[in-house]
Amino acid sequence: MSLQLLMEDGETKMTKTSPILVSIDADEAHRPRAGRLAKAIASDGHFLIGKVENLSHDIRFRWMGRTLNVELKDFSIDGQSDYVNSIINSEGRLYHQVLTAREIEDPFVIVVLGGDTEVASAIEQSVFSRGFVGQEAEVKIIEYTHMVEIFEANCEGSNIRVWRMKDNPFGRMLQRVRKILQGGDFSTFRPRPAKGERKSAALSLLIGKGMGPARSEAVLEKFNLTLQPKWPGTYLCDCQGIGPKLASHIQKTLELPDEMAARPAEPKADRLRPGEGRES
Repeated sequence: MSLQLLMEDGETKMTKTSPILVSIDADEAHRPRAGRLAKAIASDGHFLIGKVENLSHDIRFRWMGRTLNVELKDFSIDGQSDYVNSIINSEGRLYHQVLTAREIEDPFVIVVLGGDTEVASAIEQSVFSRGFVGQEAEVKIIEYTHMVEIFEANCEGSNIRVWRMKDNPFGRMLQRVRKILQGGDFSTFRPRPAKGERKSAALSLLIGKGMGPARSEAVLEKFNLTLQPKWPGTYLCDCQGIGPKLASHIQKTLELPDEMAARPAEPKADRLRPGEGRES
């Protein structure tokens, strides 16, 4: 591998290991849930808690020039919800929080510290606390449920995420925040194809029309799908970005001769001791 590629690979690894800085709003820092968040951060290893500040929202995450803001919404002991009430109340507090987030233009997430059951229960509690009973209460429950659903749909349409998280909310939130800021990677979830399926698909793609899976499999029963050097003395490790490990993997996968993976080591020249000369 070239020096340039080694340097780029090193920079990528350093970037990925840089911690995500977490800042907590001054009002949020005094709440019990801030302690649970700090505990989750301490056990994660990818985050670093910064100083308490006066923020636009409860939490701010920053990494490599990128920012993500989070607003937390939880439930009281009696089942009431700041999230539900801030949607259905006329003053529209949550609306202004969302508007602020859109004006800042940084990614924004609303994290509801409960699941669908808790939200539904909070809607009922909000209806009953307003004195509605019987048929009128049922109508209001449907109305408020629709308001919450429409609010969340509008959030999705505005690229604002709403996460309902009941179990391990802060740990799950940190995992998602890290992937949003640093990028996701599905490579560990790649399915393992059946033996020969990769080659069959590759042959079908290379030939195109007329070469479906069945014909590809028939051809591969009698022929190998392989790489052929364009000129003598060419090795996989000569290709930019291909190191010994990947070259060996390609060689084994395509059943290439062992000598095609890496260039043979040059024999060391005989060294002469000081004062010695070669025989003429």
